[in-house]
Amino acid sequence: MKNTIYILTIGLGLFSSCKKTAFETVERTNGTADFKTYISVGNSLTQGYQDGGLYEEGQAMSYPAIIAQQMKKVQTNMGEFRQPIASGRGSGYMHLANINGELKPISANDPSIPGSILEDPSWENWGTSEKTQKYNNLGIAGVKLIQCVNSYPDDNTTNAIILGGLDISVPLVGSFQQDGNPYSRFLDFGEAEVNVPILGNVGGTPREYLDHVESSNASFFTCWLGNNDVLGYVVNGGTPNVVENSTIGLSVDLNALSDATEFESKYDDIIGAFSNMGADGVCATLPNVTSIPYVTTFTVEKLKADYNYTKVWITENDGTTVREATNEDYILLHASTSITNGDGHTQAVPFSNYDVLDEEEVILAKSHTLTLNASIKKIAGSYGYPVADMFTYMDNLSAGFTFDGIDMSISYIEGGTFSLDGIHPNPRGYAVVANEFIRVINSYYGSNIPKVAVGNYRGIKFP
Repeated sequence: MKNTIYILTIGLGLFSSCKKTAFETVERTNGTADFKTYISVGNSLTQGYQDGGLYEEGQAMSYPAIIAQQMKKVQTNMGEFRQPIASGRGSGYMHLANINGELKPISANDPSIPGSILEDPSWENWGTSEKTQKYNNLGIAGVKLIQCVNSYPDDNTTNAIILGGLDISVPLVGSFQQDGNPYSRFLDFGEAEVNVPILGNVGGTPREYLDHVESSNASFFTCWLGNNDVLGYVVNGGTPNVVENSTIGLSVDLNALSDATEFESKYDDIIGAFSNMGADGVCATLPNVTSIPYVTTFTVEKLKADYNYTKVWITENDGTTVREATNEDYILLHASTSITNGDGHTQAVPFSNYDVLDEEEVILAKSHTLTLNASIKKIAGSYGYPVADMFTYMDNLSAGFTFDGIDMSISYIEGGTFSLDGIHPNPRGYAVVANEFIRVINSYYGSNIPKVAVGNYRGIKFP
């Protein structure tokens, strides 16, 4: 389909007798791609999460929403791009506040700070009515790729509980409850199948994330799944977060690096589902999560220069060994409280393992990301889909860049790209991401979707 747009151009000599007026014809085309039903799959980056929360304004500027509005300009019969909106303040989010003449990022729902951006009252019931709707944006904050497909023996229990929660009652045994991912409540994951001693398997029929993909009827997709298969390990300093209930057979470390073989198999299932429905699309590699502001803001040099450290003492990833930090170790952003408390100045009171991504953990996380990215590229290629190499693209931006005359970098706050949580982009950063997806789509499918003006999207809000 082509939309022909006529643009009036007026030459120089506007008021002279030789004034020239010309018409240029710009043909907008979707090329060989069909954008009629665009479906986006992914995690928090796809859902529009930013500033440590999911809220209406942020979701409106998610990169899939930006892409969709631009797709509409080249394919006028494109359907509505529907997102499950957490209305108003949603789950609550971070903001900057002027505290005693100094700008400080304030966590969502911080009861000690007047004017914190608390969660919206409707957030408690978010997902109740949404489950009956069909959405184009299937992004879920916190979801791992390996949780999206139930192909392993324990998946019908583990994935269904992690994503959908558990609330069942077994006669003579009792009730079993477990909260699921709050950001996935807009999708119906059925009822987990749990194993109870003597009784065996009880519960209902779980529904996979893959089921929602298969019923999406996508004509075009973007897939940016997989970030959380590394990110949870990184932002928690390599420490585990085990959710366990032996009675119902649940035991999973939410922060663990995902098994590479399982990742490849399940990624193939997701992309194969799109291929089977004849959808066009783009896959994306995982960014280098060891280079985000959450990791790189508190370097050893910065602590010494700005926080009066002469030496910086850390606990290594074994949880017991204490040593002096080097420039290859990073104190994570959440350690700001520990810095205020004076941790890390002495060997006797070092930064905890949770506060630190040490050199070995950095190497392991980056190596694992490269392994998963190799699988993404291999599988995308096997189905004939292009890849937006976000690992390379975002790494190239680390030295700083300029869009639409605006200087940007990946530095925390002043860089203008990331939101206050130091992990997710702000609206301007999401616009940059959307433009890279658009570039890859145009290049591969011969379309000419117009990119957005990055300067039209806000950075961080200052008080």
